[in-house]
Amino acid sequence: MLKNIYKKLTLSKILIIALFTRLISWPWIYNGDVTWTYWWGKFATEFTWRGYYDWLNFGGHGRPDLPMLNIYYLWTVRQIYLFFYNIFWYLNVHIPLFPSKFMQWYFIDGNQYLIKIPMIIADILIIYFCYKFTKSKIIALVLAFYPPMIYNSAVWGSGDSIVNLFALLSIYYAWKAKYIPTVLFYLFSVLYKPTLLIWAPIFLVILIKNKINLKSLLLSLIFILTFLYFICQPFNPIEINPLVWFLRTMLVKILPGVMDQVTANAMNFWGLLYGLKPKLDYFLILNFISARNFSLVLFGAFYLYLIKKLFKNYSPKYLLLTLVTVSLTAFTFMTRMHERYSYPALIPLLLLCHYDHRYIKYFIILSFTHLLNVYASWGIPTIPFLYSLINSDLVVRVICLINTLVTLKLIFYNPSKGSQPKLV
Repeated sequence: MLKNIYKKLTLSKILIIALFTRLISWPWIYNGDVTWTYWWGKFATEFTWRGYYDWLNFGGHGRPDLPMLNIYYLWTVRQIYLFFYNIFWYLNVHIPLFPSKFMQWYFIDGNQYLIKIPMIIADILIIYFCYKFTKSKIIALVLAFYPPMIYNSAVWGSGDSIVNLFALLSIYYAWKAKYIPTVLFYLFSVLYKPTLLIWAPIFLVILIKNKINLKSLLLSLIFILTFLYFICQPFNPIEINPLVWFLRTMLVKILPGVMDQVTANAMNFWGLLYGLKPKLDYFLILNFISARNFSLVLFGAFYLYLIKKLFKNYSPKYLLLTLVTVSLTAFTFMTRMHERYSYPALIPLLLLCHYDHRYIKYFIILSFTHLLNVYASWGIPTIPFLYSLINSDLVVRVICLINTLVTLKLIFYNPSKGSQPKLV
């Protein structure tokens, strides 16, 4: 019976199932992060963009620490919210049967829930991409019901799917030597949220292996600078070059983040050493180097090793493995990591599972620890016993140890050549 059901499943049906599972999760709740971004979109609408990062006062709502495309995104959602608000308000006033409680809900929460809709759409597009990549209904079905993905987008509203969708598309087009889509999608990813800026050196390896010519390189660079110029110009508050303003804003206000903690709730190497209690990462290790700088040196050393391995063993499988290990290395060994930052490793790791079943156990382990880490931070749904158990010091350090060991295992993993993805 199950075989017959599986045979009748088409990609369209799987995508509908995936959309349905997310839509029934969508109106449940949203994380407090969404409320912050709601205010960013509201302020962008009311005060426009000029000086948005520089002199606009956000009061107690948290200053924006995400790049310009994220603000455009939130502004656009706000316009859609206002458009429907006017329609609903007209119906509420002129049609007695119109449910006023819906109007109250929409006024208080409608904007926040609309912010999550593109994230759900990004989920569906990732599933479509992974199916086209593997031609596997199993992979598509796993993602249709995949708890980390559903929890991040439809429930939390974190936008991780948007970041990862654009970055994965960029990697794909780089492999295919189509550089304008490569640049465009990667800019979309890092200018929405710079989580996967850590993938940038991987593109360098791809370009070298593709033997990119000078003309393509110059055209790509011109495209990047032109795109940045026009994206940043509306935000630039003073008479300086928008590109100079962009560089300063990224380095000073966005990339450092707002939580200069050893770990910002991430169950990683630093959590193994110090637990999850707030601790600034400025303290010295061996009276020589700050924890922050030590984490960057450690990450850089592992990164050089991984890039060298990719260069020597260049293939689709090694490319996917490098995306996984670079993402995990950043999550595990860098300070200031949030609980969701192991997410970028999960989709490439699932793709690897399709070509080499030895990765399945790592995918299951990391999916589980990711969910536990996110739940320990937010605690939704409310299960007091489970929440207390996961946040106990022993359990936290066990999860931290597991994540650290799996990361090290994958860093030094040498897969056999075997079957290779065909990236057609």
